[in-house]
Amino acid sequence: MTSRRDFLKTTAVGGVALSLPVGVFAMDTPTAKSEVFVGKGKAADVIPKILAKMGGMASIIKPGARVMIKPNMGFANPPEWATTTSPEAVYTVAKLCLDAGAKRVVICDNTLHDPEFCKQKTGIADAVKGLKGVVIFTPRSDQPNLFEEKTSDKAKYLARTDVVKELARTDALICVPIAKSHSAGGVSFGIKGLMGLIRDRGIMHREMDLHTAIAEQLYYFKPVITIIDGSRALIDNGPAGPGKVIELNTFAASIDPVAVDSYGVSLASWFGRKCEGKNVRHLEQASKLGFGNVESSMITEITV
Repeated sequence: MTSRRDFLKTTAVGGVALSLPVGVFAMDTPTAKSEVFVGKGKAADVIPKILAKMGGMASIIKPGARVMIKPNMGFANPPEWATTTSPEAVYTVAKLCLDAGAKRVVICDNTLHDPEFCKQKTGIADAVKGLKGVVIFTPRSDQPNLFEEKTSDKAKYLARTDVVKELARTDALICVPIAKSHSAGGVSFGIKGLMGLIRDRGIMHREMDLHTAIAEQLYYFKPVITIIDGSRALIDNGPAGPGKVIELNTFAASIDPVAVDSYGVSLASWFGRKCEGKNVRHLEQASKLGFGNVESSMITEITV
């Protein structure tokens, strides 16, 4: 166990950061450190600063691109519960995509509660209703025509799954998860949140090693960037709440989905326990599979 202070000390120690263009996902050089960009404040102020430090949204989103934003939107709860991504964060990211020249921005989640209630109660529908070119898409598990089967011979457990068909039309996937605890996964950030793009996530709980299956989702879809909404955090009784919520006013982003989730673990104590990213099984598995860095010594924090 290490404190966040110790985590930040280790991430600040020397080394070379990833020399990859922003928006390009690659972890072919596991000896290279990963950069996580962090800022404190309101979403409208901090997220643009983080993206500017990373080279700007235009370096990720090309003119005419079709973008998918994957927030946490699965529960029909108010933003104050911290079970869903804050509407301010979703609006800010969507607006930045449009400003960068995106032709279409699709906010997508296979919700656990009634989709219409989720759209309204989370505040996300109202937040983006004035943005031309932005739509909310909530494919349901009982709509098989909205999903397509994918297979991977690399996966041990998730060798076959049905993923949202819209992904095939997507030029860039951006994850914008809320920071929260999770009764089965320990915590839920970007990688865990990707389960909202799967038709039958229940089978991952019932018939697979859940933690490995969560990591293996990255064989099917990889975000070009993950932006953790740490404006507030649900530190117990996740994922649905209600539970204890703390105000963090923090946002963190990276092109390495494992590193940014690992950093997110350091932001709070979860279920009363302080731990590192490597103590979260699905993050440890994702790192072992080569999807990113989980060790705090391999992550450099860049403050904006």
